[in-house]
Amino acid sequence: MRKFIFAVFLFVNISAVNVCAQTFKERTYFELTAGSGIRYKGISPIDFSFRLNVDLVPITYIFIAVDDNILLYKNDEVNTYYSGYGIGGGLGFKLFNHLKSKHAIDIRVKSLSSLGCSKWKRNTYDVSIAWYLKSEKFSPVVELGYRYLDSRTKGFSNYGNAYMSIGLRY
Repeated sequence: MRKFIFAVFLFVNISAVNVCAQTFKERTYFELTAGSGIRYKGISPIDFSFRLNVDLVPITYIFIAVDDNILLYKNDEVNTYYSGYGIGGGLGFKLFNHLKSKHAIDIRVKSLSSLGCSKWKRNTYDVSIAWYLKSEKFSPVVELGYRYLDSRTKGFSNYGNAYMSIGLRY
């Protein structure tokens, strides 16, 4: 089954390749976003993210992501927080890339793991849909998705929630 999925993925990517040379700079994009998830059991997640995207072929790209996550919660009627950095990467697929439109919609999958000696140790898994403008200058980006947090910190259970982030793409 794994070989079949790989073959289909390879076929889709090869069939989408146009014969047009692009430099590395033309295939590289940066994103800065800020987002928040839905409150769950008194916990409100907030994150700030930097992403470096590199196009592999016209419909697929990989990215490296660095996130600063803040977990707001109430402990014995006192508002407090945990924070930590995460690093990881993912894969993005451009939908409707062949259409002549200035709008773009992508599907993204991402995995992050906490970095260093943070108080909140976790793995994060995201699936999202992102909208942005096709531009060589700055453009807005809006991302809606589902995030599963696999917490390794005592006192915080694993959970999944919907999230939204907004930012800039260059």
